[in-house]
Amino acid sequence: MGSTTFHGWAVEAAALLADIAADNRADRWPELRQGHATLVRGPTLALAAELEAEFGPVRVFRPHATRRFRPDAPPLRTDTGAVATSPGGCGLAVVLSPDALTVTVGHWRFDRDQRIRYRAAVDDGAAGEELAGLLRRLAVDSLPADPEGELLILPRGWSPDHPRVWLARRRGLQVVRRWALGPWLATPEPLERVRSAWRAAAPLVGWLDTHVGPAAPRPTSGAAPATAAGPASGAAAPASADPTGPAAAAPVADLAAGPASVQSVRCLGVATGVRSRVPVSRST
Repeated sequence: MGSTTFHGWAVEAAALLADIAADNRADRWPELRQGHATLVRGPTLALAAELEAEFGPVRVFRPHATRRFRPDAPPLRTDTGAVATSPGGCGLAVVLSPDALTVTVGHWRFDRDQRIRYRAAVDDGAAGEELAGLLRRLAVDSLPADPEGELLILPRGWSPDHPRVWLARRRGLQVVRRWALGPWLATPEPLERVRSAWRAAAPLVGWLDTHVGPAAPRPTSGAAPATAAGPASGAAAPASADPTGPAAAAPVADLAAGPASVQSVRCLGVATGVRSRVPVSRST
């Protein structure tokens, strides 16, 4: 696997990712393979190995895009990164793109049952106020909630004067921190930045694990979407175990970029190439 001590990414790593983004063709891979392994993938594996002692198995992105869910995706990834998963299915992600290092913690999008449980907790006075306080403190610590997850309309069944309707509007909830690249990237400092951000977000992980839990396993065939509930719905039945969680992942395993496995990092689309941003649409 190579070194398990993280020394940073060389400045050429970001340049290589930018080169891939500028000319993203599968037939270039043979000429890119060795440089990618040395400059990009090797340090990412080392970073993941250092993080897993504290955060559990950390899965590393493969260099090729997974077209099973996105057949029109460019063939090569234009970023590198890794994801850890909490016992309750919460994602802790780090992504290096050509111009930034970004961390996210939380759920990019809730599934139907997660959304029901989340809104029931937000409607509850104690749990809802606890979450509001957590998000305010994290914003002060430069870990604001990602605005991409906000609805532009009222969720069904919610009053505009509800004290936490701003939380109920969310289709997912994760906090984000992004650093522009600099000479520090070629030092061990990225490890400390990622570790510090993940630690700072631990109270949010605990809240989400307690009140939201993991997504349901992806069905083998499509099902008609169900409507989300308003404040009066109550909590849903316990969710099934998350097949992409730590128990299912080998240490520092490869991570295919399918929707179920990188739910927590999709919001990084424009900044990192992980996913294209999804336009805000009418939601039930």
